[in-house]
Amino acid sequence: MTVEELVAAAVALAIVSAKRLGAGLADRAMEGVEQSVADRLGRLYRWVTGRLPGEEGAALVDEAGRSPAAQALLRRRLVLALGEDPAGVEELRVLLSPHAPVLAHGDFLLPESSGTPRQLPLAVADFTGRGQELARLVEAAERPGGGRVCLVHGPGGVGKTAVVVQAAHRLMLSFPDGQLFVDLNGVEERPAAVGEVLGDFLVALGVARGRIPDDEAGRTRQFRTELADRRVLIILDNAASEQQIGALIPGGSSCAVLITSRQGLATLAVDERVALSGLDEDTAWDLLRRIGGGDRVDEDPEAGRDVVRLCGGLPLALRIAGARLATFPARTVGSFARDLADDHRRLDVLSLGERSVRAVFRAGYQALPSLQQRAFRLVSALDTPDLPAWALSPLLDMNADTADACLEGLLLAHLVQARRGEAGGQRIVLHDLARGFSKEQAAEQPADESDSAVRRLLGALLSAADAADTQLRPAGARHSGRDGAVRRPPPDDAVAGDVGEAVGWFEAERVVLVAAVAHAHARGWWELCWEITDAMSIALEHQWRWDISSQVHELALDAADRLGDSGARAALLRNLGEALRDGGSDVGRAAECFSEAIALFHSSGDAHGESDALGNLGILQRQQGELREAARTLTAAERLFRALPLERGLAWTLREKAVISRHHAHYNQALAQLDQAQALFAANEEPRGIGWILRTRADTEKESTVGGCPLPRRWYAGPWPGCHITSRPAQDPQWAAARTHYEHAAQTLHAVQDHRGHTWATLGLADMALYEGDHTAAELISRALQETDACGDHRGRSRALTVQALLHAEANRLGDAITLAEQALAGPRDHVGAAQASFRLARLYGAAGRHHDVLHTLQQSRTHYHAAGMPFPDLADTELCRTLNRPVPRAHRFRRHQRFLRLDRPH
Repeated sequence: MTVEELVAAAVALAIVSAKRLGAGLADRAMEGVEQSVADRLGRLYRWVTGRLPGEEGAALVDEAGRSPAAQALLRRRLVLALGEDPAGVEELRVLLSPHAPVLAHGDFLLPESSGTPRQLPLAVADFTGRGQELARLVEAAERPGGGRVCLVHGPGGVGKTAVVVQAAHRLMLSFPDGQLFVDLNGVEERPAAVGEVLGDFLVALGVARGRIPDDEAGRTRQFRTELADRRVLIILDNAASEQQIGALIPGGSSCAVLITSRQGLATLAVDERVALSGLDEDTAWDLLRRIGGGDRVDEDPEAGRDVVRLCGGLPLALRIAGARLATFPARTVGSFARDLADDHRRLDVLSLGERSVRAVFRAGYQALPSLQQRAFRLVSALDTPDLPAWALSPLLDMNADTADACLEGLLLAHLVQARRGEAGGQRIVLHDLARGFSKEQAAEQPADESDSAVRRLLGALLSAADAADTQLRPAGARHSGRDGAVRRPPPDDAVAGDVGEAVGWFEAERVVLVAAVAHAHARGWWELCWEITDAMSIALEHQWRWDISSQVHELALDAADRLGDSGARAALLRNLGEALRDGGSDVGRAAECFSEAIALFHSSGDAHGESDALGNLGILQRQQGELREAARTLTAAERLFRALPLERGLAWTLREKAVISRHHAHYNQALAQLDQAQALFAANEEPRGIGWILRTRADTEKESTVGGCPLPRRWYAGPWPGCHITSRPAQDPQWAAARTHYEHAAQTLHAVQDHRGHTWATLGLADMALYEGDHTAAELISRALQETDACGDHRGRSRALTVQALLHAEANRLGDAITLAEQALAGPRDHVGAAQASFRLARLYGAAGRHHDVLHTLQQSRTHYHAAGMPFPDLADTELCRTLNRPVPRAHRFRRHQRFLRLDRPH
């Protein structure tokens, strides 16, 4: 017998002695007993009471005869007293040995349990991670003065039970009176009955079954009484609801309760609430290696990482994956990863023996009401990582209040998750494995359930995109005719009310809109496909998502062709041309797109579309340095804009014509055109347009001060049309005005989240700092390069590299400088950019003594300047070469204390 069992027997017999029940016992135990039973019971009584100080022992034995709680306390005190007294244990064993027949036949004397339950399951040896969560649970359970009810909740398979059992083992010494554990079967069709659980707990606590009340209320009272003075840890695993566990929580503060549930149990009063999500990648990798075998997984670490990624951090999935790798050693990790990568087989692969990810999801799904089941099936219908929370309303064809209540149910059941979007508002997120299960359930329903739901959602997305597009559209209507698809009013909070909200909305919903276009094309919903694409085109331009824009426009063009809608084709060609032009991927095709769009708009009499397409073709021609052709195209666009009239479109056209005037060194004309454009933008409350005007005005003022010379005076002392050799730019009022306008432009464009415009304002300031020899040039150009790289602005990158090249040269890094300048010239080719880049490269070649390269590159520069109609020195090549073949100059101001220009930056 254990010490606990010896003590339990001694206490029971001592109680019998105290109640003078020895005679009855003696009658049943005369055989085999030499001394009177009463004497032996008396000896045990004296031994028990003597182990406790003073009169406490006798009083406690007397109370133990009336109260199970006092009996448990007496047993606990004796066990503690014998803990360091082996001789006392042996003495007790000798005292009890004569009573063996009595104890064997006298079950009624002993409780059905020792009264100190040890019910914890085994803690898994390969438990990995969760250090922060464990620390919170242990701290809360040991917190003095209460704070002893802890809830761990999360989706099925996330490891809630493993975490709680691990914490419970760490807490055993703090709860010496026992640990109770029960699986409440919360996701089963019939959860555990509270009354039965209470009965089992009472037996484990030492209460004889005959003394346990029949009703649940009585058992609850007795359970709380038994635990009033004990330190017991209670683990309620897999709870179904608040109602199920209410009676299982003790009334005092001496015990601690650890609860796990897939439900959030939002109304349950707890002192520590721990939400479990998937493991991070590194912890998941460690778990897979521990279960599957480190050597096994390390055979192909890339495939192992794929397995971790495809399991989505779900511990159950990782355990099954690791078990499969360990069980089937002849199979390569790579082949297993390929099986997991198959969306249709993934849940089949994540099943082994009685363990199955699918079964975990199914249990949670089947416990949902029918409306929530339908919602769970539909949230995976559109192939996107998340959805705005308002999307559930059109998906279900329910009002917003009903949809919100349904979403709350799914969140509490942990079948979906939610996160707060960057633009505000809640977003619905599905774990990848849950998404697979959702699709399986949807496939078992009639196809029209999903189709009807997604069409309603796409109609609402289109309406919201229309509203946001109206806020962003810088030149009014781009064309007529986007009204064929059936729309559905979105909720008010999904509609952008101003430019800032529109920018944020498109950024938040970009992935959803792209998925909507792909889904509409796959289902043959041609109107939805092309109209959603057209509605998001300007937003993709502002976001510099040229590759995405090209992809969706190719799908939309196919949809327009299937419809036979020439108006839609014209609109999409105009948009695609812009993406190809600004992304620099295919400027030749961009020109073809604009030209065909112009012809289609003209033939249909759509002057809005024709003028817009003409303006965009003019921009392309200007960017390519085809300034004369650009001027003619922009003049044609200007006539149409004035005839409509369309003031914002006219303002953008005047801005483009001012750029051409600047390149031709007609600075006063350029400033006059910018004055007109800025007045039009101001009248139409177009801050983005004003920002671009300020940036172009600064370009014009800067270039007018240096006569368009591409090099600072310290780098080039030769002649340049319009530039005086003795001029000092920093002393010119126009130079100061340029700086002010660049800074205001940067602030304005940052406010409307126009990253491209902001980057070019930064480039202008960097160029000014270069001319001045100011140390801020390095910081500004580094910032500009980061922005151009992030957004894929190839023209901006080439421009930035030429500035950085000169800075490197002045820092005694001439070789690096030449490499950067060569990279800049190898970028997107346009006459204006190539003219300036090649002249700067020629100067660097001259500083390096590469005279042949100087001549060749100088001739390239002259060709580009003349092709663009831009001023260039009227000197022979040999004379110009002499001005370029000089050492790197010294920028004296670079050694001054660094001055950082404060400039708003895009996020």
